Amino acid sequence: MNSFASFAPIVTLSLGSLAYLLVGHILERLKIAAILAVILIVGAGLLTIGLQEGDAVSNYGVVVNAFTKLVALVVCAGALTSVVATASSLKSEEISTVSEYYYLMLTSLCGALIMIFASDFLTLFIGVEVASLALYCLCGARISRRAGSEAAMKYFLLGCFSSACLLYGIAMVYGVTGSLSLNAMGEELRQVPMTALAFTLILVGIAFKLGLAPFHFWVPDVYQGAPTSVTAFMSCIVKVAAMAALIKICVAVFGFASVWSYGAMWVLSVTAMILGNLAALQQRSVKRMLAYSSVAQAGYMMIGVVVAGVDASSLSATLYYLISYCAMTVGAFAVISALGPDADSIEDLQGLGKRSPFLAVSMTIIFLGLAGLPPGLAGLFGKVYLFQAALATKFYGLAIVGALNSALACAYYFRVPAAMFFQPPVAGETLRVSLSTAVGIGLCVVAIVMFGVVPDTIMTAASSAVSTLVAR
Repeated sequence: MNSFASFAPIVTLSLGSLAYLLVGHILERLKIAAILAVILIVGAGLLTIGLQEGDAVSNYGVVVNAFTKLVALVVCAGALTSVVATASSLKSEEISTVSEYYYLMLTSLCGALIMIFASDFLTLFIGVEVASLALYCLCGARISRRAGSEAAMKYFLLGCFSSACLLYGIAMVYGVTGSLSLNAMGEELRQVPMTALAFTLILVGIAFKLGLAPFHFWVPDVYQGAPTSVTAFMSCIVKVAAMAALIKICVAVFGFASVWSYGAMWVLSVTAMILGNLAALQQRSVKRMLAYSSVAQAGYMMIGVVVAGVDASSLSATLYYLISYCAMTVGAFAVISALGPDADSIEDLQGLGKRSPFLAVSMTIIFLGLAGLPPGLAGLFGKVYLFQAALATKFYGLAIVGALNSALACAYYFRVPAAMFFQPPVAGETLRVSLSTAVGIGLCVVAIVMFGVVPDTIMTAASSAVSTLVAR
């Protein structure tokens, strides 16, 4: 395989994003900045589909296989949907420098793809930093609002801490193995005490990116303070890329050789589910509710990673749920973005069923999907697959905690549909939804329903991707 070909999606986004720096004023004047971003993301997705599997060593730090291709496509799809759904809201969010906004967004997406395709720790860390630095700036894109600047600063400071942990853990892996490659350790190296410490530090660094409790303190403030269009983008992209990195590290490097490796993740999974749902119960802000919900959702996803210590095929359940979650979270924030730049509290959604039946029905399906109830079939089947995997490998406690938390989560997920359909509207005017926003939200809703109608198709693709990763 040509070594350059494996970099094609990354190079396309990198070179394309430079256009916003070189001729950004022209793009803004012609009002084609969003169109160019859509073209570049679609191009990166098509190039990803066309990639052929190759040897990780010959491709200079990247590896192309079924797993990396599938996850990269999910990231591109999530980014594309968020751009389409929120393009019309940038002006109302007071984002004046649109060209810089899309430059940072494409740069962050480029970093996420580097994380996904990385075949060694050095490339992985570069991807983390490229994606993170762009996101720090995006969170403060609404420079006229203090909340955005505060969110960006908190994200930056805590991000520096997580990067330090990740880098120190990578240095320890190099000290033990003498290599930065994401290759499996020998049995004797897995028993070295420094290996446990290295894994712990790497896990802490990635847990921050995933928003796993107790490393989630940045999540509610950033989700609420950042522009809604940015939150829609980062809620999908960051979680997918970070989860892909964690799966590769666990399977390809550490191999779940000892109890401590998946025992630590068991604790993170349970803690995230419990703290995330309990905190979400107390929220009146929809953004903070979704932020704490994302913490709990990350805990559900970790069930498949924990169980992989016994049966690696359970990772396909995590991958299925990850794909479903992207559709749900992007759709939820797209609806909030359509309500206005300052829409946040549950009161802002009151009577939405009368003001905009399309938005109300879409939000209801999305929240039912997050709760794991029909017609949000994607969320329902995702949780079923995860709990089945836990029960099949005798992780009964993990399955019980997950099921109880799913029931608990319904208490706050039902608040939003109840407010939209059973409470009088605060404002009586009818909401007008732009065509691009309607298309983006519609795609998310259709995906949430269809993934549950044909779950075997998604699970087959996920299983094939995981089998390629495990076979390495």
